[in-house]
Amino acid sequence: MSTKQTIVVKSNKLVEASYRLDLIEQRIVLYAIVEARETQKGLTDGFVTIEAKRFARAYDMDEGSVYGQLKEAMKTLFNRFIVARDIHPESGKERVSMIRWISTASYIDGAGAVQLRFATDMLPYITRLETEFTSYRLEKIGRMSSVNAVRLYELMVQYMNIGEREIELTWLKETLGMADGYKAIKDFKNRVLDVAIAQINEHSDIRVSYTQRKTGRTVTHLIFDIKPEPKQVKPKSSKLSDAEVAKLARPGESWEAAHARLNQIPLAI
Repeated sequence: MSTKQTIVVKSNKLVEASYRLDLIEQRIVLYAIVEARETQKGLTDGFVTIEAKRFARAYDMDEGSVYGQLKEAMKTLFNRFIVARDIHPESGKERVSMIRWISTASYIDGAGAVQLRFATDMLPYITRLETEFTSYRLEKIGRMSSVNAVRLYELMVQYMNIGEREIELTWLKETLGMADGYKAIKDFKNRVLDVAIAQINEHSDIRVSYTQRKTGRTVTHLIFDIKPEPKQVKPKSSKLSDAEVAKLARPGESWEAAHARLNQIPLAI
């Protein structure tokens, strides 16, 4: 896929829904969204085809083993779902829904490809470009090895223009699919949060840091600082011009010798 074709667009409702995918499953979903937009297939009722070789190149994976990984991941992805929340129109109460990612999972051994069909109820979350949506390039998360880094990256880029986002700790853990895990804040920070942020800062186009806020003695909120990746400024050449070398040459010193001395270049013998 060319650079201009690797845009991933997700409804913010999907970005903020609660779900848990492992890394290969997350990569499949993101790749399928890009592939569906590029081919204009799979965002209505058609199949999205994922060729193992192209998938491997997108994520810098070993082409020899990627088809087997895709094939196994399709079996587990078929049973995965998101937990979405909205308001029940009749009662006005909060409604919690479980929505499957895909309705069909297929693999084609002879062609080294897998296919998936997004579940009908999932399509609005992927195709609806509302006033607020999150878009980013697939290559920004391609080298991340932590699925939590990918999810946290999505949550951060939503607030890139603001530069800060405060998130309730309970909500964040639930959104990452680990509501019942890591009861101690230090374990969550060491095993999940710090690992994810390190990968975001190393591989993506943003830089993230955080502080914490307590309610009483308990950490209840995390405040994330979000900045764009600093632009690399190429150092100016320290090499002197011919005129500068001539001006700074010692009495009786040849231009070649002065040039080598002043620019710290070994003089050929």
